[in-house]
Amino acid sequence: MRPGLASLASLAALSAAVLIAAAPARSEPGLPEGVRGIDLIEGWRQADGTHVAALEVRLAPGWHTYWRVPGEAGIPPRLDWSRSRNLASVRYEWPRPRVFDFAGLRTIGYADTLVLPVILTPERPGEPIDIDLDLLLGVCADICVPAEARLGANLAPDAPASGRPEIEAARADRPRSAAEAGVTSVTCRLVPGAAGMDLDTTVSFAAPPGADQVAVLEPGGPGLRIGPAESRTEGRAVHAKARIKGRGGAGPVLDRGALRLTLLDGSRAVDIRGCAAPR
Repeated sequence: MRPGLASLASLAALSAAVLIAAAPARSEPGLPEGVRGIDLIEGWRQADGTHVAALEVRLAPGWHTYWRVPGEAGIPPRLDWSRSRNLASVRYEWPRPRVFDFAGLRTIGYADTLVLPVILTPERPGEPIDIDLDLLLGVCADICVPAEARLGANLAPDAPASGRPEIEAARADRPRSAAEAGVTSVTCRLVPGAAGMDLDTTVSFAAPPGADQVAVLEPGGPGLRIGPAESRTEGRAVHAKARIKGRGGAGPVLDRGALRLTLLDGSRAVDIRGCAAPR
Protein backbone atom coordinates (compact mmCIF):
# COMPACT_ATOMS: atom_id res chain seq x y z
CA MET A 1 0.00 0.00 0.00
CA ARG A 2 1.46 3.35 -1.01
CA PRO A 3 1.61 5.81 1.92
CA GLY A 4 0.15 8.96 0.39
CA LEU A 5 -1.42 11.33 2.88
CA ALA A 6 -3.56 14.25 1.75
CA SER A 7 -2.59 15.66 -1.63
CA LEU A 8 -1.21 19.18 -1.80
CA ALA A 9 -3.23 20.00 -4.90
CA SER A 10 -6.10 21.60 -3.01
CA LEU A 11 -3.69 24.17 -1.56
CA ALA A 12 -1.82 24.97 -4.75
CA ALA A 13 -3.54 28.34 -4.97
CA LEU A 14 -1.78 29.56 -1.84
CA SER A 15 0.70 31.77 -3.62
CA ALA A 16 2.72 32.47 -0.49
CA ALA A 17 3.96 28.88 -0.44
CA VAL A 18 7.53 28.31 -1.57
CA LEU A 19 8.42 25.06 -3.40
CA ILE A 20 11.85 23.74 -2.43
CA ALA A 21 13.76 21.65 -4.98
CA ALA A 22 14.63 18.10 -3.97
CA ALA A 23 17.92 17.88 -2.05
CA PRO A 24 19.61 15.20 0.02
CA ALA A 25 17.89 15.44 3.39
CA ARG A 26 17.94 19.27 3.68
CA SER A 27 15.75 22.08 2.38
CA GLU A 28 17.22 24.99 0.47
CA PRO A 29 16.91 28.75 1.12
CA GLY A 30 13.68 30.44 0.06
CA LEU A 31 11.28 29.44 2.81
CA PRO A 32 8.84 32.11 4.00
CA GLU A 33 9.40 34.44 6.91
CA GLY A 34 9.38 32.63 10.22
CA VAL A 35 10.88 29.36 8.94
CA ARG A 36 14.64 28.95 9.34
CA GLY A 37 14.81 25.48 7.88
CA ILE A 38 12.99 22.23 7.15
CA ASP A 39 15.20 19.13 7.14
CA LEU A 40 14.98 15.36 7.18
CA ILE A 41 17.04 13.74 9.94
CA GLU A 42 18.04 10.42 8.38
CA GLY A 43 18.10 8.36 11.59
CA TRP A 44 18.81 4.62 11.57
CA ARG A 45 17.52 1.19 10.52
CA GLN A 46 16.13 -0.99 13.34
CA ALA A 47 16.55 -4.73 13.83
CA ASP A 48 12.91 -5.33 12.78
CA GLY A 49 13.60 -3.72 9.38
CA THR A 50 11.80 -0.42 10.03
CA HIS A 51 13.68 2.86 9.74
CA VAL A 52 13.48 5.64 12.36
CA ALA A 53 13.87 9.14 10.89
CA ALA A 54 12.46 12.57 11.71
CA LEU A 55 11.34 15.84 10.17
CA GLU A 56 12.95 18.91 11.74
CA VAL A 57 11.25 22.31 11.43
CA ARG A 58 13.23 25.27 12.81
CA LEU A 59 11.25 28.46 13.42
CA ALA A 60 12.17 32.06 14.18
CA PRO A 61 11.34 33.45 17.65
CA GLY A 62 7.65 34.20 18.04
CA TRP A 63 6.53 31.76 15.34
CA HIS A 64 4.80 28.41 15.71
CA THR A 65 3.59 25.58 13.52
CA TYR A 66 0.77 23.07 13.96
CA TRP A 67 0.07 19.66 15.43
CA ARG A 68 -1.85 17.01 13.45
CA VAL A 69 -5.04 18.74 14.69
CA PRO A 70 -4.36 22.49 14.43
CA GLY A 71 -7.24 23.62 16.64
CA GLU A 72 -9.76 26.32 15.85
CA ALA A 73 -7.57 28.02 13.23
CA GLY A 74 -4.52 27.18 11.18
CA ILE A 75 -3.32 24.97 8.37
CA PRO A 76 -3.11 21.24 9.18
CA PRO A 77 0.19 19.63 8.18
CA ARG A 78 0.08 17.74 4.88
CA LEU A 79 2.76 15.21 4.03
CA ASP A 80 2.83 13.26 0.77
CA TRP A 81 5.30 10.35 0.57
CA SER A 82 3.71 8.77 -2.52
CA ARG A 83 6.71 9.34 -4.84
CA SER A 84 9.07 7.56 -2.45
CA ARG A 85 10.37 4.13 -3.45
CA ASN A 86 10.58 1.00 -1.30
CA LEU A 87 8.24 2.55 1.26
CA ALA A 88 5.19 0.58 2.41
CA SER A 89 3.93 2.75 5.29
CA VAL A 90 4.69 5.76 7.49
CA ARG A 91 3.82 6.16 11.18
CA TYR A 92 4.18 9.48 13.02
CA GLU A 93 5.18 9.82 16.67
CA TRP A 94 3.99 13.35 17.43
CA PRO A 95 5.68 14.88 20.49
CA ARG A 96 3.61 16.67 23.11
CA PRO A 97 2.16 19.89 21.60
CA ARG A 98 1.39 23.25 23.20
CA VAL A 99 -1.82 25.27 23.22
CA PHE A 100 -1.63 28.79 21.76
CA ASP A 101 -4.08 31.68 21.68
CA PHE A 102 -4.15 33.15 18.15
CA ALA A 103 -6.44 36.16 17.66
CA GLY A 104 -8.78 34.83 20.33
CA LEU A 105 -8.82 31.31 18.85
CA ARG A 106 -7.27 28.22 20.41
CA THR A 107 -4.60 26.56 18.28
CA ILE A 108 -2.33 23.60 18.98
CA GLY A 109 1.26 23.15 17.85
CA TYR A 110 4.94 23.82 18.42
CA ALA A 111 7.25 26.82 18.84
CA ASP A 112 10.99 27.11 18.19
CA THR A 113 11.87 23.65 16.80
CA LEU A 114 9.68 20.66 15.97
CA VAL A 115 11.36 17.26 15.65
CA LEU A 116 8.70 14.84 14.38
CA PRO A 117 9.85 11.19 14.51
CA VAL A 118 8.58 8.99 11.68
CA ILE A 119 8.73 5.20 11.53
CA LEU A 120 9.21 4.09 7.92
CA THR A 121 8.39 0.52 6.92
CA PRO A 122 10.10 -0.56 3.67
CA GLU A 123 8.51 -2.94 1.20
CA ARG A 124 11.87 -4.76 1.02
CA PRO A 125 13.54 -4.47 4.45
CA GLY A 126 17.12 -5.15 3.37
CA GLU A 127 17.18 -2.42 0.71
CA PRO A 128 17.49 1.40 0.81
CA ILE A 129 14.39 3.60 1.12
CA ASP A 130 14.41 6.37 -1.48
CA ILE A 131 12.56 9.32 0.09
CA ASP A 132 10.75 11.88 -2.07
CA LEU A 133 8.54 13.90 0.28
CA ASP A 134 6.26 16.87 -0.41
CA LEU A 135 5.11 18.71 2.68
CA LEU A 136 3.08 21.77 3.53
CA LEU A 137 3.03 23.35 6.99
CA GLY A 138 1.23 26.37 8.34
CA VAL A 139 3.41 28.78 10.35
CA CYS A 140 2.06 31.69 12.36
CA ALA A 141 3.07 34.75 14.36
CA ASP A 142 0.95 37.88 13.84
CA ILE A 143 0.06 36.40 10.45
CA CYS A 144 -0.19 32.84 9.14
CA VAL A 145 1.55 31.66 5.98
CA PRO A 146 2.03 28.23 4.37
CA ALA A 147 5.52 26.80 4.00
CA GLU A 148 5.93 24.19 1.27
CA ALA A 149 9.01 22.02 0.77
CA ARG A 150 10.23 18.96 -1.09
CA LEU A 151 12.80 16.73 0.60
CA GLY A 152 14.72 13.75 -0.66
CA ALA A 153 17.13 11.23 0.83
CA ASN A 154 18.41 7.70 0.27
CA LEU A 155 18.17 5.79 3.56
CA ALA A 156 20.51 2.81 3.37
CA PRO A 157 19.96 -0.02 5.85
CA ASP A 158 23.65 -0.13 6.83
CA ALA A 159 24.29 3.63 7.05
CA PRO A 160 25.64 5.00 10.37
CA ALA A 161 22.92 6.34 12.68
CA SER A 162 22.40 10.11 12.53
CA GLY A 163 20.42 12.43 14.77
CA ARG A 164 19.77 9.82 17.45
CA PRO A 165 19.86 12.25 20.45
CA GLU A 166 17.37 14.66 18.84
CA ILE A 167 15.02 11.91 17.68
CA GLU A 168 15.09 10.02 20.98
CA ALA A 169 14.43 13.24 22.92
CA ALA A 170 11.37 13.92 20.76
CA ARG A 171 10.14 10.33 21.23
CA ALA A 172 10.55 10.66 25.00
CA ASP A 173 8.45 13.85 24.99
CA ARG A 174 5.40 11.96 23.76
CA PRO A 175 1.90 12.07 25.24
CA ARG A 176 1.32 9.59 28.07
CA SER A 177 -0.93 6.62 27.47
CA ALA A 178 -4.16 6.26 29.42
CA ALA A 179 -2.55 3.67 31.72
CA GLU A 180 0.54 5.84 32.33
CA ALA A 181 -1.65 8.84 33.18
CA GLY A 182 -3.81 6.93 35.66
CA VAL A 183 -7.02 6.91 33.62
CA THR A 184 -9.56 4.60 35.25
CA SER A 185 -12.45 4.89 32.77
CA VAL A 186 -13.50 6.64 29.54
CA THR A 187 -17.14 6.89 28.48
CA CYS A 188 -18.79 8.64 25.56
CA ARG A 189 -22.30 9.07 24.19
CA LEU A 190 -24.22 11.04 21.58
CA VAL A 191 -26.62 13.63 23.00
CA PRO A 192 -28.91 16.21 21.33
CA GLY A 193 -27.26 19.63 21.13
CA ALA A 194 -28.38 23.14 20.26
CA ALA A 195 -27.85 22.57 16.52
CA GLY A 196 -27.52 18.83 16.00
CA MET A 197 -25.78 16.06 17.91
CA ASP A 198 -22.97 16.44 20.44
CA LEU A 199 -20.38 13.92 21.56
CA ASP A 200 -20.28 13.91 25.37
CA THR A 201 -17.14 12.28 26.82
CA THR A 202 -15.99 11.73 30.42
CA VAL A 203 -12.46 10.69 31.41
CA SER A 204 -11.96 9.61 35.02
CA PHE A 205 -8.54 9.52 36.73
CA ALA A 206 -7.18 7.84 39.85
CA ALA A 207 -6.02 11.29 41.07
CA PRO A 208 -7.40 14.77 40.24
CA PRO A 209 -5.99 16.05 36.91
CA GLY A 210 -5.01 19.66 36.26
CA ALA A 211 -7.80 22.21 36.15
CA ASP A 212 -7.12 23.67 32.69
CA GLN A 213 -7.55 20.68 30.41
CA VAL A 214 -7.89 21.14 26.65
CA ALA A 215 -9.64 18.20 24.99
CA VAL A 216 -9.18 17.22 21.34
CA LEU A 217 -11.52 14.58 19.91
CA GLU A 218 -10.71 12.70 16.68
CA PRO A 219 -13.18 10.26 15.09
CA GLY A 220 -10.56 7.74 13.98
CA GLY A 221 -12.26 7.17 10.62
CA PRO A 222 -13.43 9.02 7.50
CA GLY A 223 -17.16 9.06 8.19
CA LEU A 224 -17.35 11.70 10.94
CA ARG A 225 -16.34 15.27 11.70
CA ILE A 226 -15.87 16.44 15.29
CA GLY A 227 -15.66 20.13 16.10
CA PRO A 228 -13.66 21.92 18.83
CA ALA A 229 -14.47 20.60 22.30
CA GLU A 230 -15.47 22.46 25.43
CA SER A 231 -14.03 20.84 28.54
CA ARG A 232 -14.24 21.20 32.29
CA THR A 233 -12.63 19.42 35.24
CA GLU A 234 -14.72 18.23 38.17
CA GLY A 235 -12.88 16.37 40.90
CA ARG A 236 -11.12 13.39 39.31
CA ALA A 237 -12.96 13.64 35.97
CA VAL A 238 -12.62 15.69 32.79
CA HIS A 239 -15.81 16.24 30.79
CA ALA A 240 -15.59 17.20 27.10
CA LYS A 241 -18.38 18.00 24.67
CA ALA A 242 -18.09 18.69 20.92
CA ARG A 243 -20.37 18.92 17.88
CA ILE A 244 -20.32 15.75 15.80
CA LYS A 245 -21.55 15.36 12.21
CA GLY A 246 -21.65 12.63 9.62
CA ARG A 247 -20.11 13.46 6.27
CA GLY A 248 -22.30 14.04 3.25
CA GLY A 249 -25.32 15.01 5.35
CA ALA A 250 -25.55 11.63 7.06
CA GLY A 251 -26.28 11.42 10.77
CA PRO A 252 -23.36 10.53 13.03
CA VAL A 253 -22.72 6.85 13.78
CA LEU A 254 -20.15 6.61 16.56
CA ASP A 255 -17.43 3.96 16.47
CA ARG A 256 -16.37 3.97 20.11
CA GLY A 257 -13.36 1.77 19.47
CA ALA A 258 -11.93 4.20 16.89
CA LEU A 259 -12.36 7.40 18.91
CA ARG A 260 -9.13 9.16 19.90
CA LEU A 261 -9.10 11.70 22.73
CA THR A 262 -6.11 13.85 23.67
CA LEU A 263 -6.04 15.89 26.88
CA LEU A 264 -3.53 18.75 27.11
CA ASP A 265 -2.51 20.97 29.98
CA GLY A 266 0.57 23.02 30.75
CA SER A 267 2.69 20.07 31.83
CA ARG A 268 1.56 16.93 30.03
CA ALA A 269 -0.55 15.35 27.31
CA VAL A 270 -2.61 12.16 27.55
CA ASP A 271 -3.41 10.08 24.45
CA ILE A 272 -6.56 7.95 24.97
CA ARG A 273 -7.85 5.39 22.46
CA GLY A 274 -11.47 4.29 22.49
CA CYS A 275 -14.34 4.82 24.91
CA ALA A 276 -17.19 2.80 26.43
CA ALA A 277 -20.90 3.49 26.65
CA PRO A 278 -21.96 5.03 29.98
CA ARG A 279 -23.56 2.58 32.38
